[in-house]
Amino acid sequence: MTAPWRISGSRMRRKDYIYILFGVVLFVLAAATWMYFKPHRSVKAAEPAFTLAASELIDAFVNDEASANMLYGGKILEVKGTVNEILFSDSAMVLLMGNPDQMATVSCYLYNADQSRSASLQPGDSVRIKGICNGMLMDVILDKCILLSEDE
Repeated sequence: MTAPWRISGSRMRRKDYIYILFGVVLFVLAAATWMYFKPHRSVKAAEPAFTLAASELIDAFVNDEASANMLYGGKILEVKGTVNEILFSDSAMVLLMGNPDQMATVSCYLYNADQSRSASLQPGDSVRIKGICNGMLMDVILDKCILLSEDE
């Protein structure tokens, strides 16, 4: 008895395998091209999924990191808080926000265009930041942040 998936007299030839391999390679190249040229997510134009205080965000990650990652991870957040410290590196400006009583902070990595706008900030200033939450390492990380003014 022949196997049900095999039609008698029909066998895959080498040419058939080459066609299948060519199809798979073509699909992978098309998917890679689409991913490469896909437009980046605009933080400025998007509505935040959540608006909360920096201390609330820190507490959520400190108390239950797994559920906080499920709730906030990869989403655009608007965070209000007090600037604890401002760090500069070659290509980035990082605002550390939060309550001084807490061990962790919210690290906000600002866009290059927003760095000039935030040059006048000082530790102790109250700010509103919008950015993408990338979870918690030692601090809660917000990437691609923009500084919001009071009228936004």
